[in-house]
This record gives sequence, structure tokens and C-alpha cells, in this order.
Amino acid sequence: MIEQFGIITNCTARKRALEPVARLRPAQLKGDAAKVADRWWSATANTQATTTAGELYLGRAMAESKAVAAQLRGSLHVISAGLGLAAKDDPVPNYDMTVSSGPGSLAPVLAAAGSNTADWWQELNARKGTPSPVSQLVNRSSATRFLIALPSAYVEMLECDLAQIADKALSRLCIFTSTSGAKSVPPRLQACVLPYDERLEGQQGYAGTRSDFPQRAMRHFVEKLQGHYLDSAPAQAAVRQALDLLQKPTIPQRVRKTDAEILDLIRAQWCHHAGSSSRLHRYLRDTALVACEQARFGGLWRQVKAEMS
Repeated sequence: MIEQFGIITNCTARKRALEPVARLRPAQLKGDAAKVADRWWSATANTQATTTAGELYLGRAMAESKAVAAQLRGSLHVISAGLGLAAKDDPVPNYDMTVSSGPGSLAPVLAAAGSNTADWWQELNARKGTPSPVSQLVNRSSATRFLIALPSAYVEMLECDLAQIADKALSRLCIFTSTSGAKSVPPRLQACVLPYDERLEGQQGYAGTRSDFPQRAMRHFVEKLQGHYLDSAPAQAAVRQALDLLQKPTIPQRVRKTDAEILDLIRAQWCHHAGSSSRLHRYLRDTALVACEQARFGGLWRQVKAEMS
């Protein structure tokens, strides 16, 4: 019998600007997963914990996860490539480590050494005494239904961990990820993946970026469908029926501009949008039709904010 709910979500690139920051020098990011994990474990162990896992991360993906956890009065755990599995109230240090694509990603470093992110996850958590922490959490919490919202890079990292979830626990599992991420979910868990796709962008209040798609799908599932109360087959059917009523929006053609050009646009619109990061980003993408992904925009926005201070 389900008595409570648990949310498991991924960390985000946006973090609170807290010092000190655990990081490795480029020379230390060489070697297989085990060697890098040894160095990383030492770096994080020697870095002061200045906040909690629930407060460190910023951005919509985390905000959506917190909202769902609050609505269900459930627990919240964060999947972090730097910290492993962390509960919302666990004290943690700030850090610089990711498996997502982009500058500083650990994935290509591991690949060059013949390892992958699943190896990294196991090595990282082995140093914490729990090589497969997600399956351990799900298997031992027999009265909890878990809603897991992860992008493809994190599903790939957890592939071996998820494969160890017991058969009897699968009825308590709901997985939200992209179409690409679903391909990395172990075959035995495919029935736990909710069939969300890009038609969700046509639902008012639930559109967003690719990076927060799993969390937006999870919130829609809870708020619109009350799907967390449904068994697997009815839940799958409810999602398909809801999506059949929606249409994938036409994506506008956006032009690429240099950093200098985007900075000029942000400065010109700063007062009109009260300096709001979210409003200015929406202006660039929806009105000015400028291609500027979130991480890049964040850096440019902070530059203008410093000028305006």
C-alpha cells in the first residue's frame, strides 16, 4: 500500500554562488573512473559544506521538483554527478563537476580512458558506501511511490543502478525523461516510463526548455492527471489521452548572434523587463527570435547585471 511519495531529480548547472568550491585541476581529470573518483572524493571531503542539497541548485528543473514534492508532501532526493545521491536536507559543499554536455563535462574525459558515466556513478557512490544508492533507496522504501525525473545524460549514468531495482518495486516507480533518455532505461523498467513527448509544449503552463522537460512532465502528471494515484497501465493511458489533445508547437526559426550583439539587446531591454532573467530570456527567444541557450544567456545576463549595479 502506498503511504508516501518520493521525488528523485537531477542537479542543475546553476548553483548558488557559494565559496569554497570543490573542483579538480585539468591534470587531475585524467585516468579511468576509479582514479578520478579517488581524487574527487578527496576534493569534496576537504571542502566545507556551506548549504544543503535542496538549496544549492537553482533553475526551473529544481523549482518544479520542489513544487511536486511540496504538493505530495514527499521526500526529495537529488542525483548529482559530484555528490552522488543527496537528500534535500543533506549538508553539501558547492562543487564544479558535471556529466552533461558542454564545457567541463566529465563524460569525454571518462570515454578517453575507456570508462563511462555509469562507471563513474558506481565508483563515486562506492566511496560513500552505497555503489547503487537509487535502487537501494527504492527497494527498501516499500510504502513509497517514487517519481524519477531525469534527462538522458543522467539516465545513462544511472543505467546500472536502475537495473538493480527489484521486480516487486516496479509498481511503485514512475520515470519521466526524454524520448532519447527512455532508450537508456533498462528493458525491465520500460513499463515505468511515462510516454511524454514534445506535445507537452502545447499545454499552457507546462512549456519550457529541453533541460527541464522531465520535471515539467512530472508536474503535469501530478497536477493535471493525478497520475501518482494510478497503477501503471491506467497512468500510461492517461498520459497518451492527454497528449492526444495537444499539438507540438511550431518552433520558430531563431538567428544566431554574437555575445556582443546579445549584450546590446539585453541592455536595451533591461529596464522594460525590470532586469528579470526569465523575462529577458523569453524576450530574446520569443520576440527577438535570437538563439541563445540558457547557460550562455545566464553568463551574459550576469555581466549586464554587474554593469547595472
